Amino acid sequence: MITKTCIAFLVFLFVVGSFTPAAHSAPDIHFGTLPVLQALPLFVAADKGFFKEQGIDVELVTSNSSLEKDIAFTSNKISGYFGDILTCMALNANNIPIKIVSVIHNATKNQRMFALVISSKYAGRPKEAVHAGIAVSSNTILDYLTTKFLASKNIPLEQANIVEIKSIPIRLQMFVAGQVSAAVLPEPLASLAVSKGAIVVTDDAGTGWSPTVLAFNDTFLAKYPDKVKAFQRAVEKASAYINSNPEDVRPIMNRECRIPDQLKQSFPIPQFPKLALPTPSQISDVSRWFNQKGIIKKEVPYKQMVADGYLP
Repeated sequence: MITKTCIAFLVFLFVVGSFTPAAHSAPDIHFGTLPVLQALPLFVAADKGFFKEQGIDVELVTSNSSLEKDIAFTSNKISGYFGDILTCMALNANNIPIKIVSVIHNATKNQRMFALVISSKYAGRPKEAVHAGIAVSSNTILDYLTTKFLASKNIPLEQANIVEIKSIPIRLQMFVAGQVSAAVLPEPLASLAVSKGAIVVTDDAGTGWSPTVLAFNDTFLAKYPDKVKAFQRAVEKASAYINSNPEDVRPIMNRECRIPDQLKQSFPIPQFPKLALPTPSQISDVSRWFNQKGIIKKEVPYKQMVADGYLP
């Protein structure tokens, strides 16, 4: 005979069992990214369900800095990541098994992603502004572009007063406050600085200097090639969607890419190309730059940096 106590106990087990969370399988891909404009297709692919359409479960892991993202990659918390050629090459040169599978974005003729800006009080005198102090973060894409920008304006690098400021928001804040007279800034912060009176000396529009890339751990590439291809198909679909429906993705851009409030309704939605491999010259140019700075002792071969065969 079942007593009232037994019945109560059975009801308790049933209720507890009803609220036991179902087991969830881990995502197929943990992919590291940054809250920047060039990563917009990743956020759109997640938001619109394009990854799931390709039969893969993707978790985007957004870091606040490239260093934080690199640490996540080296500690195997993510299997792939969004970044630039410089960060991938630095990891590769330090025996971290990473390879680039595609370029997701590059500045176009009509669209910049980075700019050298100076204070309005140095209008027409960029060399003086740079000599007074230019905010840069060493051994980063901004450092690399600083070299390019100054050379394009015939300003000797050795005449520049380099002010090391790692944090981009702090760099902008110090520039706007007049604590430094020049800075290399990414969009949309370059446009924000211009809205506050800054002057653009030069930028990366149409130069091919600043490709951003998708990269994966070598072991993951070898073990899950189909998942990497599916991932890239979803990203390419997202890029095409952005190009055809720019205003529809503005809320995603504003939220995920941290667009300043002043620019949320006016900043132009970037256009994205079809995924492609970086060119040998893009890889070799970064390798030479690292070599000249003494960071990497010998040129990094193209095949050591780039994995072919994973494009959609």
